[in-house]
Amino acid sequence: MAFYLDRGAYMIKMEEYMEIKSLLNKGLTQTQIAEMLGISRKTVYNNLKKNCLPKYSRSEKEDTKISTFSKYIEKRLENYNLTSYKLFEEILKQGYTGKYGMVNKLVKKLKKNFKNQAYIRFETLPGEQAQVDWGYLGTIYDNELKKEVKVYCLVIVLGFSRATYVDFFTDMKIQNFLIGHNNAFKYFGGYTKEILYDNLKSVVIKRNLTVKDSEYNKKFMDYASYYGFKPILARPYKPTTKGKVEKMVDYVKRNFFCGENFFSVKDIILKSKEWLKKINNRIHQTTKKIPFEMLKKENLLSVENIKLYDTSITYYRKVGKDIFFSFENNMYSVPYKYAGKEISILRKTEKDIDIFYRDELICSHILNNKSKGEYIPIKEHINELKKINMRFESQFKVKSQLDKNNNQTSVFNSIVNVDSEVENRKLNIYEEVCG
Repeated sequence: MAFYLDRGAYMIKMEEYMEIKSLLNKGLTQTQIAEMLGISRKTVYNNLKKNCLPKYSRSEKEDTKISTFSKYIEKRLENYNLTSYKLFEEILKQGYTGKYGMVNKLVKKLKKNFKNQAYIRFETLPGEQAQVDWGYLGTIYDNELKKEVKVYCLVIVLGFSRATYVDFFTDMKIQNFLIGHNNAFKYFGGYTKEILYDNLKSVVIKRNLTVKDSEYNKKFMDYASYYGFKPILARPYKPTTKGKVEKMVDYVKRNFFCGENFFSVKDIILKSKEWLKKINNRIHQTTKKIPFEMLKKENLLSVENIKLYDTSITYYRKVGKDIFFSFENNMYSVPYKYAGKEISILRKTEKDIDIFYRDELICSHILNNKSKGEYIPIKEHINELKKINMRFESQFKVKSQLDKNNNQTSVFNSIVNVDSEVENRKLNIYEEVCG
């Protein structure tokens, strides 16, 4: 029940009147009470002056003012979960002369009338926001890798157009996470100002009560700052916040992956291209519009004239004296002069690595993902090492002769020390691999 107050004050509920009295008893000023309850100071003053509940009366004048805009407010709330104050500002521009309190009351009433508040859709403006999430699909036998692998999908949905991109990987590591983003940006032709994420390890390492106190993944934050988009974290235990992408992850599982036979992960990616073309060119169930048609109006931040972020990950290793370094359970060779040196490894793809010494590219390798404990040499590296060994053997003969003559040993020692970093070992094991 509401009460009409004199001298310009707006209608308030009994609960609000009791709240005013309670806050006054706690020592708050009338101005502080007005700010806390979102009402005018005059309303607070009139209630406290009467010191009792006023007689009930309905303001027909106020009701008429707000009723003119009730259909507009209801329509806006059907499509957008807007605040009372935002709607108040909108109808002021349309000629509304009433009080904010009437708008707030109507908005609260309309929101309660929705059968399930989860169905109040959170909509975004063109180019404003995208939603991203991982999904686990299960396992397949990859005939190219010759082993069983787990399959994960990375789903990215544009909030306005509902245009969707899906990528597939065998793990959820940060490199694949960023590769998936780059691929999506190329697919859409750009990216949104904000991107909404769940509490993914690829984004936030430690989530605290407040976003600013959370610990973010440094690699991801470098990625976000490179493009200039704002990462947004979904509120915990609020599935409706990221409902668009969660529904699409489930749809990928049910409509694309389940019940199909795939030759490999590459086969999944290839077939997903046609599937994406199909779903992005048909009428969306919620918006009743075609995503690719709406994509033209997204007003994305374009990637057309910028270089995509380098998603390669750098690793560091020390080369053994036998010119080999260890990487992912196998041994790979480098030119002999880098024996004993620290090198950096740049992973370009799942199968390719580049090896650098002090920013200089010294060689590249194709990774062996089929077995472990193998030596993978490059033929030129072994040939160089053979020449070094031949020099060593030749110098050893010279040294022996010099020792017999007991002469010029110091000269030889200075020569031998040049190559002492390279381990003298049999090369037949490497020659067999090189063919």
